[in-house]
Amino acid sequence: MFHLNKKHTCFFRLSKIIIAVFIIFFMTGMVFSGCAGKKTENSDNMATTSTKRAAENETDDKHSQETDAIHSVTFWNSCKPKERIFLMENIESFKRENPNISIEVKHYRSEEELMDTFSAASLAGAGPDIILLGMNNMKKLAKENVLKDLTDEFDYNKFIPGLNELTFFDRKRYVVPFNAADFLLFFYNREIISRPPSNFEEVLTYTRENTDPAAGIYGFLLNAGQPEWVLPFMGGYLDWIYDYDSGSISLNNQSVQKTLGFLEEVYNVENIIPFDIDYEEINDSFKAGNTAMIINGSWAIEEYEEAGIDFGVSKIPKATGALSNPTPMVTGMGFMVNVNSALKNFEYARSFINYMISNEIQKAWMLNTSSYPSVTGLEREDIMTNDILYNTLLQVKICRGQIPEEDLRLVREVIKLNIESLIAGNISAEDAAVKMQEDIIKMKSGQLKIEDFTETTSGEEEIRGENG
Repeated sequence: MFHLNKKHTCFFRLSKIIIAVFIIFFMTGMVFSGCAGKKTENSDNMATTSTKRAAENETDDKHSQETDAIHSVTFWNSCKPKERIFLMENIESFKRENPNISIEVKHYRSEEELMDTFSAASLAGAGPDIILLGMNNMKKLAKENVLKDLTDEFDYNKFIPGLNELTFFDRKRYVVPFNAADFLLFFYNREIISRPPSNFEEVLTYTRENTDPAAGIYGFLLNAGQPEWVLPFMGGYLDWIYDYDSGSISLNNQSVQKTLGFLEEVYNVENIIPFDIDYEEINDSFKAGNTAMIINGSWAIEEYEEAGIDFGVSKIPKATGALSNPTPMVTGMGFMVNVNSALKNFEYARSFINYMISNEIQKAWMLNTSSYPSVTGLEREDIMTNDILYNTLLQVKICRGQIPEEDLRLVREVIKLNIESLIAGNISAEDAAVKMQEDIIKMKSGQLKIEDFTETTSGEEEIRGENG
């Protein structure tokens, strides 16, 4: 057996101690090295996290600033005092729902003043974001290139078809319909008639049995001397005289001939109501209870209510041989947007316009002002218990857009004078339609002026009368 002496044993022990110390120092170094690495890594992570948080805070601050910022939209209008008060209530309501949008309003005394000021400002690169104006003024402004194209900005399917016809110029839309006004309705005295007739056969039957001209009592009266009261019947025969995009006028068509034939039947065949009677006489007779049924404008509703008349309204009854109810003309106010309106401003302006054409606001205007909604569908609402409002909405749904005044003025003269010749027996319905078209072409082209046309027609009637 091998034995170490004392000297060797001490040496061996000393070696083990040295090795142990070395291992301890080595391990300690590894530990400290790892800790240092982790500390550096944690420091880097903390720095990165801090940077991210700072960036996120900056983004949040910017978003908060944008949300808290008040965005101003300028709005001009020429509403009447009663409408103006209600408009301001709507604006305040909109601002409460949209606290980051401010509507700066300016009122003008007349549409003419508003148009002139807006046109000048817009051409100079300034002006308001939105204007509220009669829709019949849109084309003049569109021709000046001061309006923004709104074709793809709003849902036009929600509006009354007749008002939609007034939104176009050069195949683009430049106005958003806001309300409907100034259209014809059928009025009847409820103390005399319990329900409105559905067609003119019923109207004429009642009129034959309940008319006494000597006593000033009439079953029905029509203001046929004014073309606006005649034009609706043409629409009832499923045709129309005006193209809203091109401005072309067609007076020699089947609907015109049938309408003239209908008038000839009423005045020359039946011969039970006077032709030569004006608006005021008809209106006064109805208010006095001497006439049971008339056709009048939507503006008369308030007048008759204030007079305490027990009346009802309905769609104008179908004329003889017509497939549809007559289609009166309708107009109204609409929103137009300045071509200079900045993109961001337009977003807020569009929000305001959408608010004003919402069902809630449209309904409120119907109940609080003398205007009617530009949107369809309100007649189906449960609250529509007022039969005057209900039947008025049924009529306005089938109206046609009002012909622009520059063309309507010509149509008015041509139809008026030729109908007078028809009722006088100087011309047939077919020949009158042909002559109307010839006359309107000459007047549109400038070959014939209204003054000359009136003199010529009067002269022809005198000659025919002498020869007759």
